[in-house]
Amino acid sequence: MIYTAIDNFYLSDEQLKASPSRKDGIDETTEISLRIYGCDLIQEGGILLKLPQAVMATGQVLFQRFYCKKSLAKFDVKIVAASCVWLASKLEENPKKARQVIIVFHRMECRRENLPLEHLDMYAKKFSELKVELSRTERHILKEMGFVCHVEHPHKFISNYLATLETPPELRQEAWNLANDSLRTTLCVRFRSEVVACGVVYAAARRFQVPLPENPPWWKAFDADKSSIDEVCRVLAHLYSLPKAQYISVCKDGKPFTFSSRSGNSQGQSATKVRICCREQARLLILNVLQDQLITT
Repeated sequence: MIYTAIDNFYLSDEQLKASPSRKDGIDETTEISLRIYGCDLIQEGGILLKLPQAVMATGQVLFQRFYCKKSLAKFDVKIVAASCVWLASKLEENPKKARQVIIVFHRMECRRENLPLEHLDMYAKKFSELKVELSRTERHILKEMGFVCHVEHPHKFISNYLATLETPPELRQEAWNLANDSLRTTLCVRFRSEVVACGVVYAAARRFQVPLPENPPWWKAFDADKSSIDEVCRVLAHLYSLPKAQYISVCKDGKPFTFSSRSGNSQGQSATKVRICCREQARLLILNVLQDQLITT
């Protein structure tokens, strides 16, 4: 049983491997890809809605938590992502209207899946159905969270950690970017935000070849351990090595959710594209972690 309390939504690796989606026959690769796809939608949707980064970060954490309790086969990532943005905007006191969220996600769907860009009539039956579905999914999210939606992000610790370690200023933006990318993974439901902050600080320091105190180990001052920090780096490196996430319909009823009244080729964009700059970061992270391990041994 997953216990939910203020800042106490953490799962073991065994619980993640036995997620509701896995029990419904969805393999690990598909689950990871759809989680990343949903978080990408939240990030892009928040930008188009001109929301602050805190809203997108909260939305992605709620998204990851929700799929720890519910299956991808029962709740489509598109509507859950939209509902997470809508709910997070209210939690972070930057509320947006349901109409605005639906229009933005409709536009993103048309662009991402190579659908003809059509006008979404706000007086049509389709729009009313989308509005009802958005509200219904938000209630499902709140119910599964036990109406406890407190989220603590690693971003709030990064500046303090870097100031304490007296690191160069360029590390701050790199660590911040890594913290944003960590939300696309399940790190936020596996480790406390302080541990994730230490992991991204360590990765950023390796990226810029900035030495951190080893005697005594710097991470002990921030209540973290080396194995957890290495795991954060490993997960981020794996994330950067993956191809661009694409939408995959895994609904049990066989009818994929859509914001549009038309269907198109969801595989229109090539799934083999990778982010080159991210792949370079992955190489650097892996090499530096391996070098550190060789030095310690």
